[in-house]
Amino acid sequence: MWKCSNCHHLELATERPKHCPECGADGEKFLPHEVPGISGTKTLENLKAGFVAESQAHQRDLAFALQADQEELPQVARLFRAIAEAEGIHAFNHLRLLGGVSETQENLEAAFETENLASKTYPQFIREANDEGNTSVATIFSFSRDVERVHAKLYKKALDHMMQNVDTKYYVCGVCGYVSDGELPDQCPVCGAPKEKFRTIT
Repeated sequence: MWKCSNCHHLELATERPKHCPECGADGEKFLPHEVPGISGTKTLENLKAGFVAESQAHQRDLAFALQADQEELPQVARLFRAIAEAEGIHAFNHLRLLGGVSETQENLEAAFETENLASKTYPQFIREANDEGNTSVATIFSFSRDVERVHAKLYKKALDHMMQNVDTKYYVCGVCGYVSDGELPDQCPVCGAPKEKFRTIT
């Protein structure tokens, strides 16, 4: 297994990858990565596949819970949220066993690199969606592109905060995912949603 020293992407391969599929870094950024206590390629492949599947299940169940709430089925929504929480625990355990969680400073650096890459890949997604006449998809991709840039700035700022005694509240737009630090905006600067659509993260 190989680990990108730039974004912490884990690649299951016998030979050093030529470039990182996540951040685009050259192959020289990949370092050999051993997972303590785990042997065998199949087990590592299954852990990685399990992480992806559990992560998707977590997000899917949260989306199902939101739909149940909209249909005024609170008990079903609660069930979906409970199972989503369990799937999130499974995903975390898989990632931890793979060695994908490091010290916080390294995690912030990896998250920063990943967000930077995402903001660079969305322009192509937007262009292709528009080319195929999918303007509503292009709009959602545009929101994601703009928000990923903000996320990268927040991660960069957090790296500085690690050395300071800073206590910041975050507000997340429930429409596009924009994150505001320290101040609840009257309106989302990305999608225009009113402040009532923001959730406070404590």
